[in-house]
Amino acid sequence: MSQETLVTREELVSRASSLIPNLRERAEETETIGKMPEATLEELTNEGIIKLFQPKIYGGYQENMRTFVDVTTEIGRGCGSTAWFVSLTNIRSFMASYAFGKQALDEIFTKDNPILAGNFKPIKIEIEQVDGGYFIKEAQWPFVSGCLHADWLYFGVPVDDGNGGKEMAIIIVPSKDATILDDWNVMGLKGSGSNSVRLENVFVPEHRVSLDRLASKGHYTAPELKDVPVYRTPFVPALTLSIVVPALGMAKAAMDIHMERVRKAGIGNTFYDKQSEAAVTHFQIATAQLKIDSAELHLHRAADMLDSFAESGKEMGQKDVVKVKADFGYVNKLCKEAIDELVAGAGSVFAYNKNPLQRVYRDYMALHLHGFITPSSLIETYGRVLCDQEPNTYFL
Repeated sequence: MSQETLVTREELVSRASSLIPNLRERAEETETIGKMPEATLEELTNEGIIKLFQPKIYGGYQENMRTFVDVTTEIGRGCGSTAWFVSLTNIRSFMASYAFGKQALDEIFTKDNPILAGNFKPIKIEIEQVDGGYFIKEAQWPFVSGCLHADWLYFGVPVDDGNGGKEMAIIIVPSKDATILDDWNVMGLKGSGSNSVRLENVFVPEHRVSLDRLASKGHYTAPELKDVPVYRTPFVPALTLSIVVPALGMAKAAMDIHMERVRKAGIGNTFYDKQSEAAVTHFQIATAQLKIDSAELHLHRAADMLDSFAESGKEMGQKDVVKVKADFGYVNKLCKEAIDELVAGAGSVFAYNKNPLQRVYRDYMALHLHGFITPSSLIETYGRVLCDQEPNTYFL
């Protein structure tokens, strides 16, 4: 790893850390308005937090997965919704940078710090191939995190494979072509703005359409980016990482919030004037912290493995992909258990919707239940491979 990367990472992590107080102060506002406050967007932009994967030829940092993890973790200590927004915005920039050619990238990155949002699987779509591209009569995608701020939208679409079947392609369209639905009414990650998005009567030119099977092999990657390690990172593990990466920051936030309380609040119906004096508190906090520490070790190991393969140019084998994804599932499990330990000592004030620990808990539950990082599924698949069985998933 070059010294340049280390210095850049340290600076970016420091910038992210400096935003924690402001993000915590705006957490309630972020929930209330269902998107990023303008002040938060301005800070994220000014500090370069949303261009981690943007190519250097377009003014970005072109950073690796470990930097992505460390920066997003700090943002998560400030606000779960903001961490989710930062993670998904950055990963779309990563995906666009290797999935599309130079003509499309020139359009996408005309604006410095463009915000990208998207989702792969539509819930309905009518699409046909026409001269020069594809015409979408009607389509809709749910959970398009960050769409309320997006400049470009990145979607998966089914297209004819030439043999009478279907295959998935990736398109990218300007957000002005889309309609954003007001349907993000949820219990957690309220501020992520993960609304559904609809396209109607939209033409997508060929240079903004990539077949998934070819894009994953770097077929469309611009010549200027083909030798850049980060854009050789395997797609499925990178996407899975983007879903789990806010988890560690949220768990750390829960610890930060709880530690402030235990030094001041007592335990009801006991002689303890401060929770910090009680043995049960010591056990809860130590158990939670060990789980957070363990999650961090697994997350860093997985990110470093992805970076190692990307830098070497070697293809990541099936067993390694399964192992990395199991790490992500285990991170999700450990962080959930850590937060549960802390909530057990939170007291009745946890019931208030404005309680910051409750907000972390709700945000975490919204993340925890995401199908990409279900602990039981990812850990089972790892066990199958360890027992010389075939994986029980195609998403590798």
